[in-house]
Amino acid sequence: MLKFKSPKNGLHLKIRKIKHFPGIFLAVVLLGLLTYLLGWSTLLAARTVVVDGTTRSEEINGQILNSVSNFHIGEPLARVDVHSLTRRISLLEWVDKASVKRDWLHGRIHVVIQERNPIAQFVDSSGSFKLIDKSGVVFTAKGDGKYPHISFSSINPELISSMAIFVQALHPDLIENLESLAIRSTDFIQSRHTGLGSGHLIIRWGDNSEMATKDKVLRALLTLPENAKAKLIDLSSPLSPIVK
Repeated sequence: MLKFKSPKNGLHLKIRKIKHFPGIFLAVVLLGLLTYLLGWSTLLAARTVVVDGTTRSEEINGQILNSVSNFHIGEPLARVDVHSLTRRISLLEWVDKASVKRDWLHGRIHVVIQERNPIAQFVDSSGSFKLIDKSGVVFTAKGDGKYPHISFSSINPELISSMAIFVQALHPDLIENLESLAIRSTDFIQSRHTGLGSGHLIIRWGDNSEMATKDKVLRALLTLPENAKAKLIDLSSPLSPIVK
C-alpha cells in the first residue's frame, strides 16, 4: 500500500528549519569571531613577559625573544608555542626546571624558573668560575660565590660526579666550616675546615663511600683531648683512622 506525505508535514519541516537557521548562523559567526580574537586580534596579544623564580630574567628574555623561537611581543597569545619556549629556556645550563604559561587575564607570558642548586664551585682551565649541583651538572657561575672551592687534578665527568656525591653526603655543619676541597682521583678526596683541631683541620676521606661511618669516627676522634690540636685526620680506612 502506497503512503503519501502530507503537504502539512512538509511545510512544518521547512518552518522548523527556518526557525533553527538564525541560531546556527549566530553560532558560526561567534565561532569565527572567537577564532579571530584568539588567533589574529591584538586584543588578546602577549604584551609583556614576566619571569619569576630567578634574578637572571634578562637571560630568560634573551632566550625566548631570540629570532629562532619565532616569538615576539604583540603576538596573539593563542599562537604562542609555550612548549617550544619551555624547551628553549631549558637549554640554559643553570636552569633546572622551567614552566611557560599564557596569562590571558593580564595579556602576558608567565615564566617560572627553578634554578639548579649549587653545592660547590671550581675554576676551570679558562679561569671561569663553575658551579656543580647535586646531580653533578656543571654550569657557569656569575662570579665567585659562597660555595666551597674544589681543586681537581683533572676536570672530567667521573671526578665531578664523585665530588657531587661526596658533598651531598657531608654533614651540614662540616659544610659550614668548609674552606676547600681537593680530589685527585675517585679514591682520594680531601677537605679543609676552619675551627676544628688546630683551627685548620685537613680530613682525608678516601673515596665517597661509608660516609656515615666516617662521620661518626671523625666526631669521636675530635672529642678526645689528645686530638685538640690535630692538623690532619685520615679516614680512608674508617676503622683504622690516622691522626697527626
